[in-house]
Amino acid sequence: MKVINSSVNGPMEKVIVDKLTALKPTSITVHNDSHKHSHHKGMENAENKVESHFRIEIISDEFKGLNMPSRHRSVFKLLDHEFKTGLHSLVLKTKTPEEK
Repeated sequence: MKVINSSVNGPMEKVIVDKLTALKPTSITVHNDSHKHSHHKGMENAENKVESHFRIEIISDEFKGLNMPSRHRSVFKLLDHEFKTGLHSLVLKTKTPEEK
């Protein structure tokens, strides 16, 4: 698997990448966009402002035959605990190798 990471490897980011390996990705690209959202009203009392918002592209054969909502649900299910403990938002691109 190829992990392309253009942001700082914080603990939440590492957990996200580790958990997404369950999808047997050929590639994961992660961007930490938390700095763009830390000033938002909803984040003012948040404990986690450094690793709360991510943009992720995952390429995996596991997405074959699934529509976009189903692909995204599979990612959200894997990261359920992280959403309960500080992860606020994901922007996802989920593709098969053929859609790359």
